[in-house]
Amino acid sequence: MKRKINPYIKINDKYELNIMRTGIYSAALLFVIGAFLIIFVWRPWLDKNEYQLTDEAEAVMTTKIIVRDGLWDPTRYTDEFYYPKGIALLDGKIVVADYMCDRIQIIDGNKNIRIGMPGQYGLSYYDSGAFIDGYRENAMFMKPVGVSICNDGTIIVADTGNHVIRRINDEFVITIAGNGHAGFNDGREGEVQFNNPSAAVMSPDGYIYVTDTLNHTIRRIDGEGNVIVFAGTPEVSGYMDGSLDEALFFEPHGIYIDSNGIIYIADSANHAIRKIENGIVTTVAGKPGEINRLTGYPEGGYIDGENAIAEFNFPRDVSIMDNPQGDFLLVADSMNHAIRVITPTETFTLVGNGMADQFYASAENLRMTEPSGVVTDGETLFISDTSNNRVLAVPLNERILAGRPSRERLLADTELTTDSRYAYTGDIRVFIGNERVDMGRVAPWNTVDSIFVPIRPLFETLGASVTVDERTDTLTISIQEQNTILELDIDYFILRGIAVTTIEEIERLFPYAIEWFPEFSLITIHIPIDLR
Repeated sequence: MKRKINPYIKINDKYELNIMRTGIYSAALLFVIGAFLIIFVWRPWLDKNEYQLTDEAEAVMTTKIIVRDGLWDPTRYTDEFYYPKGIALLDGKIVVADYMCDRIQIIDGNKNIRIGMPGQYGLSYYDSGAFIDGYRENAMFMKPVGVSICNDGTIIVADTGNHVIRRINDEFVITIAGNGHAGFNDGREGEVQFNNPSAAVMSPDGYIYVTDTLNHTIRRIDGEGNVIVFAGTPEVSGYMDGSLDEALFFEPHGIYIDSNGIIYIADSANHAIRKIENGIVTTVAGKPGEINRLTGYPEGGYIDGENAIAEFNFPRDVSIMDNPQGDFLLVADSMNHAIRVITPTETFTLVGNGMADQFYASAENLRMTEPSGVVTDGETLFISDTSNNRVLAVPLNERILAGRPSRERLLADTELTTDSRYAYTGDIRVFIGNERVDMGRVAPWNTVDSIFVPIRPLFETLGASVTVDERTDTLTISIQEQNTILELDIDYFILRGIAVTTIEEIERLFPYAIEWFPEFSLITIHIPIDLR
């Protein structure tokens, strides 16, 4: 059914009006409407500081935003998140480390259970928390990053800013290791020092393993509270596989232990996923690049493919997704703004595309910004979309599990040389694989919000036919070889006799991976399901 999209269309630096007349009256009307929304809608919303999806919104969104972002004030005590990081599942509830709010939140249906008092700003944002044990509602944290669930159902917290490991039961928050001061020291309980620990998880045999991030080590806590170095060399960063004593890490971050006791580590600054099994550290996928002289960190990358060549960019979390073909690793590839999957043989992108964004029209085309946590219950993927200040629930359907090609692969599929990419200065080009689409009389164009393309040339390239009945507002796509006719509820409009829509609409309706490369005036389309 035809619906109205952005009636003001910029073509050749002129605005053509397709649906309504422009003029001073329209401008005045828009001004009045905008003022009304600010005074009576937006401002009360900020004051109330709540966000809830309407039934209509949930009906059209396959990606549900559990809690959306909002302006953050440290004096507020709300259900919002500000830089959510670690994420875990507890009896159907979602546990989140609410980093900048210095607390732990538990999403239980339509309500949030808050653990820890909100901090106040001191000399800097990092002074907003505190180190206080006690009843759950009175305890205080400082920039917690990691959360996990113990064998007995209690919650372990890597309280990063306080440099301690905490435990939450039904009533209390208690410290199990660390003294609140950054440093390095093995020992017992208050003797122990960590330096920005990012994650802690319990093994099947009851030990707690900690990624002691700025000490570049994996530490182990036994049932008596004794802490030792399990792997790595304290205060020495590097990249080396081998025995527990030989291995080197560089700011290890996320950690996960499977039912067999195998430890997986998101070795963040090495841009790699490491594994510890039978006392040996190996690399599952990823590798550090050349050292950047300005930052002192190795360069990351973004490559899908065989595990030996796969590249990551500061992976922050790792967990496991059960699969009939064997357990797959889920990786929150933070600076690639994507959730990646590592199988026994290859790495591919599950959601995200390497570009930071808030776009969430559908699960298949989800965009994120610096995701820091990922976990699944087998049916839904739960993601801490950190820099977008939101927690996402993504259904794991077949289209999601098929994976999304990286931007590098989509660009390589065009078979354009580097010189031809940069030398081009004409209209926006559209490629399906390595085939350029002849767009006909109406060339694609972009605005601040969208990229518009004519519908017919795209689908005729795929062997389908397109008809538009303006009397009934129906657009029909006929796929001849499959004897399939689709009448689509699609946003489109008519320009110069041509039906036009946005690439977001095409992605919403079809399992296509579409990418826009503004530096090359290029749109690439990858079609995992062949319609021809």
